[in-house]
Amino acid sequence: MNQRLSITALLLGKLLLWPLIAQAQAQQSDSVGQPALVILIDDVGDNFDKGQAAIQLPGPVTYAVLPHSPHGKSLAKQAVADGKEVMLHAPMENTHDRPLGPGALTADLNKYDFLQILKKDLDSVPGAVGLNNHMGSLLTQLRPQMGWVMEVIKQRQLFFLDSRTTSETVAWKVAKEYGIPYLRRDVFLDHERTPEFVHGQFQLALKMARDRGVAVVIGHPYPVTVNYLKQALPQLDEMGIRLVTASALLLEQAEEKRLAEFYQRQKQRAEQHVTIALCEGGQPSCNRLAAQQDTIPD
Repeated sequence: MNQRLSITALLLGKLLLWPLIAQAQAQQSDSVGQPALVILIDDVGDNFDKGQAAIQLPGPVTYAVLPHSPHGKSLAKQAVADGKEVMLHAPMENTHDRPLGPGALTADLNKYDFLQILKKDLDSVPGAVGLNNHMGSLLTQLRPQMGWVMEVIKQRQLFFLDSRTTSETVAWKVAKEYGIPYLRRDVFLDHERTPEFVHGQFQLALKMARDRGVAVVIGHPYPVTVNYLKQALPQLDEMGIRLVTASALLLEQAEEKRLAEFYQRQKQRAEQHVTIALCEGGQPSCNRLAAQQDTIPD
């Protein structure tokens, strides 16, 4: 009778536990379930007035600053002082022989020179918390060089955003292999500099955010882009879209993963408690289950 009561209690406990776990999961999902938009403004640093106008955009916009650029350091400091997020916009070799400017990373560099240039690039952008590629349609296809980039990123505890200037990029894949937090660009806003084109691309980004939960958008400090975003960004909240920095999105994703793993472990523990209770004492299979239950990590 006592054994039967014990088993009944465990089964009731299981029935009570699932709603609690489901409720906790639902609460977490609701807290970050609103579609999110990351806006990254590239090429900050060459022009002070355009860079300053971009930094004045409302909300948590992220800025990618060119290394050793005429105004990069001062604009980066201003952005950080204003509570904005700053990244290094690392120049990487492209397939069209376009000029890269100072601090360029190219395929002909040996590893030592490559690493020294990248470290100096990062040092030239105060407050940089991440890195994305400027151009790079050639270099981001090269796995060894992308490995060198990720070594420095990991060393400095930064994140990586793949601008995806080529469909052949392996950069984000290498970041994943190194265990580095990474994002991938979804939409370019302004490779045609007209209000109509920027509007169309922004609407595409909103649709992607609603469909997939998040969209990562890259624009530039062009007047047409900045003027459009100045009007569009304050309307996001009414549209049910959250504007977040790149690092904030990565933290949310990491927390979601951690909680999902926690809930899965709790579910496994509950299932094994009930299974063990229902087993007849002394059976080898039941003993194995009891031993397994003790090995589930907290």
